[in-house]
Amino acid sequence: MNFISGMLQDLLNILFSFTGDLGVAIVVITLMVKLILMPLSLKQKFAMRKQQDLAEKMNDIKEKYKNNAKEMEKHLQKHSMETMKSMMGCSTILLQMPIVCALYQTFLNMPNTSPSVLIPWISSLNVSDNLFIIPCIYTLTMLAPNLISMVPYFRTSSQVMFNKQMIMSTVIMGFLLTARTPVAIGLYFITSSLYTLVEDICFRIYVKNKNNLSVN
Repeated sequence: MNFISGMLQDLLNILFSFTGDLGVAIVVITLMVKLILMPLSLKQKFAMRKQQDLAEKMNDIKEKYKNNAKEMEKHLQKHSMETMKSMMGCSTILLQMPIVCALYQTFLNMPNTSPSVLIPWISSLNVSDNLFIIPCIYTLTMLAPNLISMVPYFRTSSQVMFNKQMIMSTVIMGFLLTARTPVAIGLYFITSSLYTLVEDICFRIYVKNKNNLSVN
């Protein structure tokens, strides 16, 4: 972990020397790391998508053979192996954690810094935002992926996992994560969330177009 953190710190210093703005350097290095991890992220998305499809198929099987337990068991066992394989694909997120944690640690251990043009109301990136603008922005970016699932065009599943409890937990978690942490961490979280949102929208469009082509 320390090795990765040291590499990221060196890269951050190089980017800062080019941009002259540590806030911009944080955004750039966050996007670079997200792009490097994109193959793992997409693999995870496809695995989760397959999980959703299998869950819908198994629900259909239960409904179709609700009066025939033997046939139901036969078909459910057939799909159980596929479910296990797709769950292994979802575990790719664990491979991303060391790099993400090292990046977080790099920003957390930054020395005193000058203000950034991206956040002009803050005097230093290693202090918290007393105006709570950063926490509010991050909370909105966290909610966005859940909100776009409500838009029919971007919906990739007939089941929309969205409720009031999810909204409240997302709002509280997002606000608490950035309310008293250095602004540099908040900037990292916001950049990461916006990238994830764009990636998710592109993935949904890809899945929708692929489904349309298979139907046609």
